[in-house]
Amino acid sequence: MRLLFTSLATPQHLYPLVPLAWAARAAGHEVVFAGTPAIAAAAVHTGLPVAVVGTDRPPNSLTGPGTTAATYGHDRFPPDWPLRPHRLTAGQRALLDQLGRNSAAAADAMTGELIAFARAWRPDVIVHDTASFAGPVAAAVLGLPNVRHLTGVGLRPMERKAGSWDPLSEYAALFDRHNVPPRLPPTLTIDPSPRSLRLPVDGLCLEQRFVPYNGAGTQPHWLLAPRKRPRVCVSWGYSVLSAALALGREAIMPCLATITGLVELDVEVVLLATARHLMLLGGLPPAVRVVESTPLHLVLADCDLIVHQAGDGTALTAAALGVPQLTVTSKPDPALTSDRLAAVGAAIHLAYRDVAADPQPRKLIADAAEKMLADSSYRAAAARLRREMDGQPAPAQVVPVLGRLLERS
Repeated sequence: MRLLFTSLATPQHLYPLVPLAWAARAAGHEVVFAGTPAIAAAAVHTGLPVAVVGTDRPPNSLTGPGTTAATYGHDRFPPDWPLRPHRLTAGQRALLDQLGRNSAAAADAMTGELIAFARAWRPDVIVHDTASFAGPVAAAVLGLPNVRHLTGVGLRPMERKAGSWDPLSEYAALFDRHNVPPRLPPTLTIDPSPRSLRLPVDGLCLEQRFVPYNGAGTQPHWLLAPRKRPRVCVSWGYSVLSAALALGREAIMPCLATITGLVELDVEVVLLATARHLMLLGGLPPAVRVVESTPLHLVLADCDLIVHQAGDGTALTAAALGVPQLTVTSKPDPALTSDRLAAVGAAIHLAYRDVAADPQPRKLIADAAEKMLADSSYRAAAARLRREMDGQPAPAQVVPVLGRLLERS
Protein backbone atom coordinates (compact mmCIF):
# COMPACT_ATOMS: atom_id res chain seq x y z
CA MET A 1 0.00 0.00 0.00
CA ARG A 2 1.21 3.51 -0.83
CA LEU A 3 0.11 6.26 1.57
CA LEU A 4 0.48 9.95 0.77
CA PHE A 5 0.24 12.16 3.87
CA THR A 6 -0.33 15.92 3.78
CA SER A 7 -1.24 18.70 6.22
CA LEU A 8 -1.34 22.42 6.73
CA ALA A 9 2.12 23.97 6.89
CA THR A 10 2.44 24.07 10.69
CA PRO A 11 3.92 21.50 13.08
CA GLN A 12 0.72 21.20 15.11
CA HIS A 13 -1.01 19.83 12.01
CA LEU A 14 1.89 17.63 10.88
CA TYR A 15 2.90 16.00 14.18
CA PRO A 16 -0.37 14.09 14.91
CA LEU A 17 0.04 12.26 11.57
CA VAL A 18 3.58 11.05 12.26
CA PRO A 19 2.83 7.98 14.47
CA LEU A 20 0.45 6.51 11.87
CA ALA A 21 2.86 7.30 9.03
CA TRP A 22 5.71 5.53 10.81
CA ALA A 23 3.49 2.59 11.76
CA ALA A 24 2.64 2.15 8.08
CA ARG A 25 6.28 2.44 7.06
CA ALA A 26 7.37 -0.04 9.75
CA ALA A 27 4.76 -2.48 8.43
CA GLY A 28 6.40 -2.38 5.01
CA HIS A 29 4.17 0.13 3.25
CA GLU A 30 5.46 3.06 1.21
CA VAL A 31 4.92 6.49 2.77
CA VAL A 32 5.58 10.05 1.60
CA PHE A 33 4.64 13.31 3.29
CA ALA A 34 3.85 16.19 0.92
CA GLY A 35 3.82 19.78 2.12
CA THR A 36 4.76 23.34 1.28
CA PRO A 37 8.26 24.79 1.85
CA ALA A 38 7.32 26.18 5.29
CA ILE A 39 6.78 22.70 6.76
CA ALA A 40 9.51 20.88 4.85
CA ALA A 41 12.25 21.17 7.51
CA ALA A 42 9.98 19.93 10.31
CA ALA A 43 8.75 17.10 8.08
CA VAL A 44 12.30 16.03 7.18
CA HIS A 45 13.16 15.83 10.90
CA THR A 46 10.40 13.24 11.38
CA GLY A 47 12.51 10.84 9.30
CA LEU A 48 9.78 10.43 6.69
CA PRO A 49 10.37 10.90 2.96
CA VAL A 50 9.18 14.39 2.02
CA ALA A 51 7.93 15.94 -1.22
CA VAL A 52 7.84 19.75 -1.32
CA VAL A 53 4.77 20.99 -3.20
CA GLY A 54 3.06 24.33 -3.71
CA THR A 55 3.80 27.69 -2.17
CA ASP A 56 3.25 29.25 1.23
CA ARG A 57 0.79 32.02 1.91
CA PRO A 58 1.42 34.71 4.55
CA PRO A 59 0.22 33.98 8.10
CA ASN A 60 -3.42 34.79 8.74
CA SER A 61 -2.31 37.53 11.11
CA LEU A 62 -0.80 39.39 8.16
CA THR A 63 -3.56 38.76 5.63
CA GLY A 64 -6.41 39.31 8.11
CA PRO A 65 -5.34 40.99 11.38
CA GLY A 66 -9.00 41.74 12.09
CA THR A 67 -9.71 38.02 12.19
CA THR A 68 -6.88 37.50 14.68
CA ALA A 69 -8.26 40.22 16.93
CA ALA A 70 -11.77 38.74 16.66
CA THR A 71 -10.40 35.30 17.53
CA TYR A 72 -8.83 36.57 20.72
CA GLY A 73 -11.77 38.77 21.71
CA HIS A 74 -14.77 36.58 20.87
CA ASP A 75 -17.50 35.68 23.34
CA ARG A 76 -17.12 32.28 24.92
CA PHE A 77 -18.61 29.54 22.74
CA PRO A 78 -21.28 27.25 24.23
CA PRO A 79 -19.91 23.89 25.47
CA ASP A 80 -20.21 21.16 22.81
CA TRP A 81 -21.22 23.79 20.24
CA PRO A 82 -20.55 21.48 17.23
CA LEU A 83 -23.50 19.40 18.48
CA ARG A 84 -25.67 22.49 19.06
CA PRO A 85 -24.74 24.93 16.29
CA HIS A 86 -28.08 26.75 16.67
CA ARG A 87 -26.69 28.24 19.88
CA LEU A 88 -23.91 30.08 18.04
CA THR A 89 -24.22 33.84 17.57
CA ALA A 90 -23.88 35.47 14.16
CA GLY A 91 -20.41 36.69 15.12
CA GLN A 92 -19.29 33.23 16.17
CA ARG A 93 -20.54 31.75 12.90
CA ALA A 94 -18.73 34.43 10.94
CA LEU A 95 -15.49 33.68 12.82
CA LEU A 96 -15.77 29.94 12.08
CA ASP A 97 -16.44 30.60 8.39
CA GLN A 98 -13.42 32.90 8.18
CA LEU A 99 -11.17 30.24 9.71
CA GLY A 100 -12.46 27.80 7.07
CA ARG A 101 -11.71 30.33 4.33
CA ASN A 102 -8.15 30.61 5.65
CA SER A 103 -7.73 26.85 5.19
CA ALA A 104 -9.18 27.09 1.67
CA ALA A 105 -6.65 29.80 0.76
CA ALA A 106 -3.79 27.66 2.09
CA ALA A 107 -5.06 24.68 0.06
CA ASP A 108 -5.35 26.75 -3.10
CA ALA A 109 -1.62 27.52 -2.91
CA MET A 110 -0.62 23.83 -2.96
CA THR A 111 -3.41 21.79 -4.57
CA GLY A 112 -2.12 21.92 -8.16
CA GLU A 113 1.36 20.66 -7.35
CA LEU A 114 0.00 18.11 -4.86
CA ILE A 115 -2.20 16.64 -7.61
CA ALA A 116 0.74 16.58 -10.04
CA PHE A 117 2.95 14.79 -7.52
CA ALA A 118 0.22 12.28 -6.65
CA ARG A 119 -0.34 11.50 -10.34
CA ALA A 120 3.35 10.71 -10.71
CA TRP A 121 3.81 8.80 -7.43
CA ARG A 122 0.44 6.95 -7.66
CA PRO A 123 -0.61 6.49 -4.00
CA ASP A 124 -3.42 4.17 -2.97
CA VAL A 125 -4.79 6.60 -0.37
CA ILE A 126 -4.31 10.20 0.75
CA VAL A 127 -4.23 10.88 4.50
CA HIS A 128 -4.72 14.49 5.59
CA ASP A 129 -5.35 16.46 8.74
CA THR A 130 -8.71 18.08 9.47
CA ALA A 131 -7.77 21.52 8.17
CA SER A 132 -5.98 20.38 5.00
CA PHE A 133 -8.39 20.85 2.11
CA ALA A 134 -5.77 20.04 -0.52
CA GLY A 135 -5.82 16.36 0.50
CA PRO A 136 -9.50 15.67 -0.27
CA VAL A 137 -9.30 17.69 -3.49
CA ALA A 138 -6.36 15.63 -4.76
CA ALA A 139 -8.12 12.41 -3.74
CA ALA A 140 -11.29 13.41 -5.59
CA VAL A 141 -9.40 14.37 -8.75
CA LEU A 142 -7.49 11.08 -8.81
CA GLY A 143 -10.41 8.90 -7.69
CA LEU A 144 -8.65 7.83 -4.47
CA PRO A 145 -9.98 7.27 -0.95
CA ASN A 146 -9.17 10.07 1.48
CA VAL A 147 -8.59 9.52 5.19
CA ARG A 148 -9.20 12.50 7.45
CA HIS A 149 -6.92 12.24 10.50
CA LEU A 150 -8.25 14.35 13.35
CA THR A 151 -5.61 16.30 15.23
CA GLY A 152 -7.37 16.33 18.57
CA VAL A 153 -10.59 16.34 20.54
CA GLY A 154 -13.83 16.72 18.67
CA LEU A 155 -14.41 17.86 15.14
CA ARG A 156 -15.12 21.27 13.75
CA PRO A 157 -16.28 20.66 10.17
CA MET A 158 -14.20 23.48 8.68
CA GLU A 159 -15.22 22.55 5.16
CA ARG A 160 -18.89 23.26 5.91
CA LYS A 161 -20.65 26.55 6.58
CA ALA A 162 -20.96 27.10 10.31
CA GLY A 163 -24.13 25.45 11.54
CA SER A 164 -24.95 23.94 8.14
CA TRP A 165 -24.43 20.73 6.17
CA ASP A 166 -23.69 22.77 3.06
CA PRO A 167 -20.05 23.05 1.99
CA LEU A 168 -18.28 26.36 2.49
CA SER A 169 -18.28 28.11 -0.88
CA GLU A 170 -14.48 28.45 -0.87
CA TYR A 171 -14.15 24.72 -0.15
CA ALA A 172 -16.49 23.83 -3.01
CA ALA A 173 -14.60 26.18 -5.34
CA LEU A 174 -11.40 24.15 -4.85
CA PHE A 175 -13.18 21.14 -6.36
CA ASP A 176 -14.99 23.15 -9.01
CA ARG A 177 -11.66 24.24 -10.50
CA HIS A 178 -10.92 20.57 -11.24
CA ASN A 179 -14.47 19.65 -12.33
CA VAL A 180 -15.08 17.21 -9.48
CA PRO A 181 -17.81 17.31 -6.80
CA PRO A 182 -16.84 18.32 -3.24
CA ARG A 183 -15.68 15.34 -1.16
CA LEU A 184 -18.03 15.23 1.85
CA PRO A 185 -17.72 13.28 4.07
CA PRO A 186 -14.26 11.69 3.74
CA THR A 187 -13.88 8.02 2.92
CA LEU A 188 -12.75 7.40 6.49
CA THR A 189 -11.94 9.41 9.63
CA ILE A 190 -9.27 8.41 12.16
CA ASP A 191 -9.95 9.82 15.62
CA PRO A 192 -7.11 9.78 18.20
CA SER A 193 -9.12 11.35 21.02
CA PRO A 194 -10.28 9.35 24.07
CA ARG A 195 -13.87 8.19 24.02
CA SER A 196 -14.94 10.28 27.02
CA LEU A 197 -13.92 13.46 25.19
CA ARG A 198 -14.89 12.45 21.65
CA LEU A 199 -17.60 14.02 19.53
CA PRO A 200 -19.41 12.10 16.77
CA VAL A 201 -18.15 12.57 13.22
CA ASP A 202 -19.87 12.23 9.87
CA GLY A 203 -19.19 9.02 7.98
CA LEU A 204 -17.08 5.98 8.83
CA CYS A 205 -14.71 6.46 11.80
CA LEU A 206 -11.84 4.41 13.18
CA GLU A 207 -10.41 5.11 16.63
CA GLN A 208 -6.68 5.17 17.33
CA ARG A 209 -4.57 5.67 20.42
CA PHE A 210 -2.89 9.06 20.59
CA VAL A 211 0.89 8.54 20.64
CA PRO A 212 2.65 11.74 21.75
CA TYR A 213 5.01 13.13 19.14
CA ASN A 214 6.10 16.75 19.41
CA GLY A 215 9.21 16.69 17.25
CA ALA A 216 12.75 15.38 17.64
CA GLY A 217 15.01 16.23 20.57
CA THR A 218 17.22 15.03 23.40
CA GLN A 219 16.02 13.86 26.81
CA PRO A 220 16.93 16.38 29.58
CA HIS A 221 18.71 14.39 32.33
CA TRP A 222 17.87 16.85 35.10
CA LEU A 223 14.22 15.82 34.92
CA LEU A 224 15.07 12.46 36.46
CA ALA A 225 16.71 13.92 39.59
CA PRO A 226 14.79 13.82 42.90
CA ARG A 227 12.77 16.96 43.66
CA LYS A 228 10.92 18.39 46.67
CA ARG A 229 8.51 20.80 45.00
CA PRO A 230 5.73 20.34 42.46
CA ARG A 231 6.86 20.95 38.87
CA VAL A 232 4.63 23.03 36.59
CA CYS A 233 5.22 23.12 32.84
CA VAL A 234 4.29 26.21 30.80
CA SER A 235 3.94 25.87 27.03
CA TRP A 236 2.23 28.25 24.61
CA GLY A 237 2.61 26.64 21.18
CA TYR A 238 3.13 28.04 17.71
CA SER A 239 -0.12 29.92 17.13
CA VAL A 240 0.79 32.73 19.50
CA LEU A 241 3.79 33.58 17.33
CA SER A 242 1.53 34.30 14.37
CA ALA A 243 -0.98 36.17 16.52
CA ALA A 244 1.79 38.38 17.88
CA LEU A 245 2.33 39.76 14.37
CA ALA A 246 -1.13 41.32 14.59
CA LEU A 247 -1.59 41.91 18.33
CA GLY A 248 1.99 42.42 19.54
CA ARG A 249 2.77 41.48 23.14
CA GLU A 250 -0.96 41.40 23.93
CA ALA A 251 -1.04 37.93 22.34
CA ILE A 252 1.56 36.65 24.79
CA MET A 253 -0.14 38.24 27.82
CA PRO A 254 -1.60 34.99 29.26
CA CYS A 255 1.80 33.32 29.09
CA LEU A 256 3.47 36.27 30.85
CA ALA A 257 0.73 36.33 33.50
CA THR A 258 1.16 32.59 34.01
CA ILE A 259 4.92 32.78 34.47
CA THR A 260 4.89 35.77 36.82
CA GLY A 261 2.01 34.28 38.82
CA LEU A 262 3.52 30.81 39.18
CA VAL A 263 6.91 32.02 40.43
CA GLU A 264 5.13 33.40 43.52
CA LEU A 265 4.05 29.85 44.43
CA ASP A 266 6.23 27.16 45.98
CA VAL A 267 6.67 25.34 42.68
CA GLU A 268 9.33 24.68 40.07
CA VAL A 269 8.38 26.49 36.85
CA VAL A 270 9.58 24.95 33.58
CA LEU A 271 9.01 26.99 30.43
CA LEU A 272 9.11 25.23 27.05
CA ALA A 273 9.81 27.81 24.37
CA THR A 274 11.46 28.53 21.06
CA ALA A 275 13.90 31.37 20.50
CA ARG A 276 11.06 33.42 18.97
CA HIS A 277 8.88 32.84 22.04
CA LEU A 278 11.68 34.03 24.30
CA MET A 279 12.20 37.14 22.20
CA LEU A 280 8.50 37.99 22.57
CA LEU A 281 8.47 37.32 26.31
CA GLY A 282 11.49 39.50 27.07
CA GLY A 283 13.16 39.24 30.48
CA LEU A 284 11.99 36.35 32.66
CA PRO A 285 12.20 35.83 36.42
CA PRO A 286 15.45 34.01 37.32
CA ALA A 287 13.52 31.24 39.05
CA VAL A 288 12.08 30.04 35.72
CA ARG A 289 13.88 27.11 34.12
CA VAL A 290 13.81 27.68 30.36
CA VAL A 291 13.92 24.61 28.13
CA GLU A 292 14.43 25.77 24.56
CA SER A 293 13.18 23.85 21.50
CA THR A 294 12.67 20.54 23.35
CA PRO A 295 9.71 18.27 22.48
CA LEU A 296 6.92 18.48 25.02
CA HIS A 297 6.57 14.72 25.50
CA LEU A 298 10.18 14.50 26.71
CA VAL A 299 9.48 16.92 29.56
CA LEU A 300 5.83 16.63 30.53
CA ALA A 301 5.85 13.10 31.96
CA ASP A 302 7.88 14.41 34.92
CA CYS A 303 5.56 17.35 35.66
CA ASP A 304 2.58 17.70 38.01
CA LEU A 305 0.63 20.27 36.00
CA ILE A 306 0.76 22.00 32.63
CA VAL A 307 -0.51 25.49 31.82
CA HIS A 308 -1.06 26.03 28.10
CA GLN A 309 -3.30 27.38 25.32
CA ALA A 310 -4.97 23.99 24.63
CA GLY A 311 -3.66 23.25 21.18
CA ASP A 312 -4.66 19.74 20.10
CA GLY A 313 -1.21 18.19 20.38
CA THR A 314 -0.45 19.72 23.77
CA ALA A 315 -3.82 18.79 25.25
CA LEU A 316 -3.69 15.17 24.08
CA THR A 317 -0.02 14.78 25.01
CA ALA A 318 -0.88 15.85 28.56
CA ALA A 319 -3.90 13.54 28.60
CA ALA A 320 -1.83 10.59 27.33
CA LEU A 321 0.73 11.21 30.09
CA GLY A 322 -1.86 11.66 32.85
CA VAL A 323 -1.02 15.29 33.63
CA PRO A 324 -3.75 17.72 34.82
CA GLN A 325 -4.19 20.81 32.63
CA LEU A 326 -4.85 24.50 33.27
CA THR A 327 -5.80 26.04 29.94
CA VAL A 328 -6.11 29.64 28.75
CA THR A 329 -7.78 29.64 25.33
CA SER A 330 -8.35 32.18 22.59
CA LYS A 331 -9.71 30.05 19.73
CA PRO A 332 -12.98 28.09 19.45
CA ASP A 333 -11.37 24.66 18.98
CA PRO A 334 -9.03 24.83 22.00
CA ALA A 335 -11.95 26.15 24.04
CA LEU A 336 -14.01 23.11 23.02
CA THR A 337 -11.15 20.81 24.01
CA SER A 338 -10.76 22.59 27.34
CA ASP A 339 -14.45 22.46 28.16
CA ARG A 340 -14.48 18.71 27.58
CA LEU A 341 -11.36 18.18 29.67
CA ALA A 342 -12.89 20.25 32.46
CA ALA A 343 -16.13 18.24 32.24
CA VAL A 344 -14.25 15.01 33.09
CA GLY A 345 -12.39 16.73 35.94
CA ALA A 346 -8.91 16.79 34.37
CA ALA A 347 -8.67 20.55 33.73
CA ILE A 348 -9.63 24.08 34.65
CA HIS A 349 -10.47 26.26 31.64
CA LEU A 350 -9.92 30.02 31.59
CA ALA A 351 -10.80 32.12 28.54
CA TYR A 352 -8.27 34.61 27.16
CA ARG A 353 -10.89 37.36 27.23
CA ASP A 354 -11.65 36.77 30.92
CA VAL A 355 -7.97 36.70 31.85
CA ALA A 356 -7.33 39.91 29.91
CA ALA A 357 -10.25 41.67 31.65
CA ASP A 358 -9.30 40.55 35.16
CA PRO A 359 -7.63 43.27 37.25
CA GLN A 360 -5.20 40.67 38.64
CA PRO A 361 -4.57 38.14 35.84
CA ARG A 362 -1.44 36.75 37.52
CA LYS A 363 -3.39 35.96 40.69
CA LEU A 364 -6.27 34.45 38.70
CA ILE A 365 -3.96 31.97 37.02
CA ALA A 366 -1.83 31.30 40.11
CA ASP A 367 -4.92 30.61 42.25
CA ALA A 368 -6.21 28.12 39.68
CA ALA A 369 -2.82 26.37 39.52
CA GLU A 370 -2.56 26.23 43.31
CA LYS A 371 -6.05 24.75 43.53
CA MET A 372 -5.22 22.02 41.01
CA LEU A 373 -1.97 21.08 42.74
CA ALA A 374 -3.69 20.85 46.15
CA ASP A 375 -6.76 18.91 44.98
CA SER A 376 -5.89 15.29 44.13
CA SER A 377 -9.12 14.84 42.16
CA TYR A 378 -7.56 16.54 39.12
CA ARG A 379 -4.67 14.08 39.01
CA ALA A 380 -7.06 11.17 39.57
CA ALA A 381 -9.21 12.33 36.63
CA ALA A 382 -6.11 12.76 34.46
CA ALA A 383 -4.99 9.23 35.40
CA ARG A 384 -8.39 7.83 34.39
CA LEU A 385 -8.09 9.59 31.06
CA ARG A 386 -4.64 8.11 30.52
CA ARG A 387 -5.88 4.58 31.24
CA GLU A 388 -8.73 5.10 28.80
CA MET A 389 -6.31 6.19 26.07
CA ASP A 390 -3.96 3.28 26.79
CA GLY A 391 -6.79 0.90 25.97
CA GLN A 392 -7.30 2.24 22.44
CA PRO A 393 -5.63 0.53 19.44
CA ALA A 394 -2.11 1.72 18.68
CA PRO A 395 -1.24 3.02 15.19
CA ALA A 396 0.46 -0.31 14.45
CA GLN A 397 -2.88 -2.04 15.04
CA VAL A 398 -4.77 0.50 12.95
CA VAL A 399 -2.66 0.11 9.78
CA PRO A 400 -3.93 -3.40 8.79
CA VAL A 401 -7.53 -2.43 9.61
CA LEU A 402 -7.09 0.68 7.49
CA GLY A 403 -5.86 -1.45 4.61
CA ARG A 404 -8.83 -3.82 4.80
CA LEU A 405 -11.34 -0.98 4.99
CA LEU A 406 -9.83 0.79 2.00
CA GLU A 407 -9.90 -2.41 -0.05
CA ARG A 408 -13.68 -2.39 0.31
CA SER A 409 -14.11 1.29 -0.51
